[in-house]
Amino acid sequence: MEENKDQIQQDQITAPETQPAENISLGDAMAGVFSEPGNTFTAVKSSQKKNYWLVPLLILIAISIISSFLVTNDEELVSEIKTQQKEAVKKRLDEQVKEGKMTKEQADQQMEQTDKMFGGTMFVVFGLIGSVFGVLVIFFLKALIYWGGLKIFKGIAGYTDIMNVLGLTALITAIQLVVDTVLAILTGKLMMNIGPILLVTKETMSKEMYGLIANFDLINIWYLVIVGIGLAKVSNLKSSVTMPFVFVLWIAWVLLTSFGPFGMFVGR
Repeated sequence: MEENKDQIQQDQITAPETQPAENISLGDAMAGVFSEPGNTFTAVKSSQKKNYWLVPLLILIAISIISSFLVTNDEELVSEIKTQQKEAVKKRLDEQVKEGKMTKEQADQQMEQTDKMFGGTMFVVFGLIGSVFGVLVIFFLKALIYWGGLKIFKGIAGYTDIMNVLGLTALITAIQLVVDTVLAILTGKLMMNIGPILLVTKETMSKEMYGLIANFDLINIWYLVIVGIGLAKVSNLKSSVTMPFVFVLWIAWVLLTSFGPFGMFVGR
C-alpha cells in the first residue's frame, strides 16, 4: 500500500515534465501583445506554430487601405499631398535642367504629365496600391534588417521569429494608423499624430525640422518598446541589448526621413 502511494506521488511529480508545451492561440498572442508582451513572445517562440504574423499583417494592410481611401477623398489632405509631390518633382526637374540633362521644354512636358497623373481616379488607385506594397516591403525589409542585426549579437532568432514579433506588434501600428488618420482628417493636415507635432505648425520652422518632430509619435515609441521586448525573448538576448539596437535603427531612420531622400515615409 505504501509502495502504491509512493508510486502515485512519483507519477504526479514527473507527469508535468512529460507533457508537451501547448501552442499559444493566435487570439491569445494578439491580446498578449498589449497585456503581457514578455510572456507572450516567450510562448510564441516555444510554439510549434510559426505563422502568428500573417493575420495581424493582413489587419494592418486592411486598415492601411481604408486610411489611404479616406485620405485621398479628403480635399484638404489631397491638396497638401499633391502640392508636396509636385514641389518634389519640380525640384528634381529643375536640377536636371541646370545640370544639362534635359531642356526646359522637356521639364515642362514632364510636369504636365505629372499633373495628369495626380488627377482623377489614378491618384486614388496609386494611393491604394502604394499603401499595400508599402506595408509589405517595409515589413519584410525590417524583418531582414533585425534578423541580420541580431546575428551580430549572437541572437538565436530565426527570420520567422522576427516576422512573428513584427507581425504581432503591427497591431500597435494599426492603432497608430487609425489615430493618425483621424487626426489628419480633423485638422486637415498630414503627419498628425499623438506627439509634439500637435503643438507646432509648418510656418514656424523649416520643412526638415517639422518632419523630424513628426517622427516622435508616442504610439510609435510604444511600438518600438514592445518590439525591443519581443526581439529579446525570441533571440534569447537581454532587453539591454535589443532595446538600444531597435532605437538606434529608428533614430537612423528618423534622420533619413527628415533630412534624407526618404521623406515620404516620415513618421513610420
